[in-house]
Amino acid sequence: MRVTRQRSAILEFLRSKRHHYSAIQIYDAVREKIPNISLGTVYRNLASLLEDGEIISVETSDKCVYYDGFISGHSHFVCQCCKEIYDFPLESTTSEPEKAGFTVSNQRVVYYGVCKMCNQPK
Repeated sequence: MRVTRQRSAILEFLRSKRHHYSAIQIYDAVREKIPNISLGTVYRNLASLLEDGEIISVETSDKCVYYDGFISGHSHFVCQCCKEIYDFPLESTTSEPEKAGFTVSNQRVVYYGVCKMCNQPK
């Protein structure tokens, strides 16, 4: 894919933050640099960046998709109460498929549950 100003701005925004953002949040942030960018352009570039392995996505239990520019090996925990997404290091670099003779090129782990803040008695 051709590297455009819009694609570069989206990738730069995601890589400069250690958080997870929706397409609308990314659109709002990138519009500060590129006021005439369209939401469709953001969605197309996000799809392309995902396909190229430049970013990853995390889906919450209510089917909202968030994007992450930090692509090195880590897992995610999605709180089903507050919808916050947390990063955690992967516990092991050896996977069951590798033990069975498969070649693994990528790994994604997402845990769903209730975070410690939401677990606090009220």
